[in-house]
Amino acid sequence: MIREKNSKKPLVSIYTLTYNQCETIKKLFQDLISQKYPFSRYEIIILDDGSRDATFENLARLAKNSLVTVKLIHCHHEEDYLNAKRWNQCIRVADSKTEVFIQIDDVRVRPDFIAQHVKWHTGDDDWLVTGAKFECDSISWDISKCRRRSLAGPGGIASEIGASKAIWGASLSFTRKIMDKIYCPPYDVPYDERMVGWGYHEVEFAMRIQKSGVRLIYDPTAGVFHQNHTKTTEMIRGLCRDEIVRDGEDRNIRYILKKHRLKELQSW
Repeated sequence: MIREKNSKKPLVSIYTLTYNQCETIKKLFQDLISQKYPFSRYEIIILDDGSRDATFENLARLAKNSLVTVKLIHCHHEEDYLNAKRWNQCIRVADSKTEVFIQIDDVRVRPDFIAQHVKWHTGDDDWLVTGAKFECDSISWDISKCRRRSLAGPGGIASEIGASKAIWGASLSFTRKIMDKIYCPPYDVPYDERMVGWGYHEVEFAMRIQKSGVRLIYDPTAGVFHQNHTKTTEMIRGLCRDEIVRDGEDRNIRYILKKHRLKELQSW
């Protein structure tokens, strides 16, 4: 593959979490090592949250032959969604010179994915960037398959957004400069580790970033493909998704409202 050779491009740490999705993460790994971005200017960080399907072993074999720096983290599964804690773990092992952080989920990405995020972080303005989420049963980049397509501008172009509730963690990027603005130990480091259970960790994160004066942008070209969840796939992973979503969402929304002294979250 022909790669760009400009070593002056920002140094990027792209990180993700995985749990019992061995085949999915292997495909994502191949997407990540095939990016149209100088291989010496980005690193891949993958945290395996105690998978039982040989995820870590397979990733370790793949990493040995990668031209891109790969950092693998293996954790004991703690039976709850600890995304804030896990994302912080990924950020802590990132290169100390990292300029741009890109957070993703167990998804598929296009060869220009990193470049589409980085373009927002090379100018004078500070942005928190979130990408489109293309959701269906098989891989597609059709904007009509995107649940949040209404956030885009005419013709699907990038658009500034006002509601932090529209931010989601499966395609999210920010600079170290932005992260340092909201870094506040012992809990907001930078994600709030008091938040447990499913959902809204990135919304709370975005609220603090927005309060610091950073603007939010929704860019469909920085999007990812997320395969639809089914009860069968979630049972294979050992999860009861409906229960996890319901309980975590309610708990975390109440927490955010109390922390930020709000009556309700701004709708997008």
